[in-house]
Amino acid sequence: MLDKQQFIEEEKDCASMLGLTLKEYRKSLKNRKVHDYNKKSDTSRKYDNSILKSLGLSEKDLKRKRVL
Repeated sequence: MLDKQQFIEEEKDCASMLGLTLKEYRKSLKNRKVHDYNKKSDTSRKYDNSILKSLGLSEKDLKRKRVL
């Protein structure tokens, strides 16, 4: 376990690696952006095939087997 002085030194080291001041580093820890996985929204997600249309393909083209 780290004592207070060691913890401060570790914070300074992390801040310097990121090119931030200690104050900016602590502020960034409070405002971190983490994806919140919601199983309900992930399972009900519908995929958009607009990229296929722009390439001139359809879903059937993806499922078709090519024999050489």
